[in-house]
Amino acid sequence: MFKNSTSCHSDSTVLPKRLTARGRNVALPALPSLLAALFVFALFAAACGSSGGSEDATVSSGSSTEGSFLISGSSTVFPIVQLQAERYESREPGVAIAVEGPGSGDGAKKFCAGEVPIANASRQLKDEEIEICDAAGISFVELKRGIDGISVITSADNDAIDCVSFNDLYALLSDEAIGFSNWSDANELTASWGGQQFPDAQLDVFGPGEESGTFDSFTEIVIEAVGKGNTGLDGESREFVEIIRPDYTSSPDDNVIIEGIASSTYSLGWVGYAFAQEATEAGKSKMLQVAKQDGGDCVSPTPETIAAAEFPIARFLYTYVNIDVVANDPSVADFVDYMLSDDGLAAVTEAGYVALPDAESGAVLDAWTNRTPGRQ
Repeated sequence: MFKNSTSCHSDSTVLPKRLTARGRNVALPALPSLLAALFVFALFAAACGSSGGSEDATVSSGSSTEGSFLISGSSTVFPIVQLQAERYESREPGVAIAVEGPGSGDGAKKFCAGEVPIANASRQLKDEEIEICDAAGISFVELKRGIDGISVITSADNDAIDCVSFNDLYALLSDEAIGFSNWSDANELTASWGGQQFPDAQLDVFGPGEESGTFDSFTEIVIEAVGKGNTGLDGESREFVEIIRPDYTSSPDDNVIIEGIASSTYSLGWVGYAFAQEATEAGKSKMLQVAKQDGGDCVSPTPETIAAAEFPIARFLYTYVNIDVVANDPSVADFVDYMLSDDGLAAVTEAGYVALPDAESGAVLDAWTNRTPGRQ
């Protein structure tokens, strides 16, 4: 955070005998008192004036905005908003913003209880969450933040698996896979519909828990798609489940999931793209290619494939803002303005996610400017 080290006032009746200008100590020469005073005043004015763009100049917005608030919700969206909060605080030192990432569901609970003015989510608010907000009299603006690709990951040492289909993931991670501790345990399921056969290797699963929007999105996009017959399987010939197996190691912390993945050669899990990419670059994980249907194109998650919706587990990220709070708290309103500015939006890609297309971004700005309530 940038802080001003020198406080400047127009009433300088008491002048320092030694002052700092651009980080350098300036000693005063022995001059007659009047000339010394004028000399000090000139240096003081220069120190408090324009820096001319020098790299060692301090930064100040000159704004009087003050306030403090907490932002809660998605651990996936957390890196974006944390970066935005840090940059905003450097511009507005009178505003203190705390950001936490316990999960989309936990953030929604706090938001609909009126405990936080802003909540992040890696999926849209659920109908039941909106009902709770409505009952509490909380009206919100929904803001799309960027695009993520939920990445299926394994250990960097796993050279036996490179691509999985939605049907494969169903066989390994759905409620039908309860008790499966070896990849080959899923072979009977995949054989029933002509899918791939897995090696005889220990299966250790790590992923987000039910409080996570990433858990919800993965369930909806992958597991429910299989259950609804959207991946080429005949839903009328057999009954499919639409929930994830409960017997795996879950955590609301993506970094804990990554460490679990790295600890087991034949691990399997899922996290947001930014975390997966960082872990892969660090040699802790390998991102698997994903095909929606058996025998379909295997697609790696990249900013390009996610933006083009070619990667089949892409989803939007969201922020929800309490309309009544922003009407009465200038610091919250000003921070959201900053989030949607060019400087603020740069944090989306810098955090490892994909920026919205221009048309989507324009719609988000319109929704915020007009304080349009509800889902967009």
